[in-house]
Amino acid sequence: MVNKNLAENGQATIEFALTLPFLFLFSLCVVQVGSIANDQLVLNHAAQTAARAVSLADVTPESAQQVALTAIEREINLREIRIEVDLDQALANVNLRYEKKIAVPVIGQLFGDFSLQSSATMPRELVTTDD
Repeated sequence: MVNKNLAENGQATIEFALTLPFLFLFSLCVVQVGSIANDQLVLNHAAQTAARAVSLADVTPESAQQVALTAIEREINLREIRIEVDLDQALANVNLRYEKKIAVPVIGQLFGDFSLQSSATMPRELVTTDD
């Protein structure tokens, strides 16, 4: 007669061994989603910072792109961000786009790359001089 408790111990070990890869993949997915959410928050902050810098500067539409780039590089460490600046008399609008490459081998093949984008608009505060 086989001891029933001994047989159940082996069954639990087999079930754990079968579910462990799925638990590991799930934990990698959770970490990757957290990383993407963090990058989106950073991109939102960068767009607001760049829009504020452009709105406070007395610049031409041609040089507004460089002002936005300088403000972004001082604030965040994301690289290869595409920047579009729309500047008129009343508003400064900054649009950012970032291609997030997933470096985790299995997760990267399942989901591919993500395209994150953010925009911010601020009113221009130009200094006027009274002559």
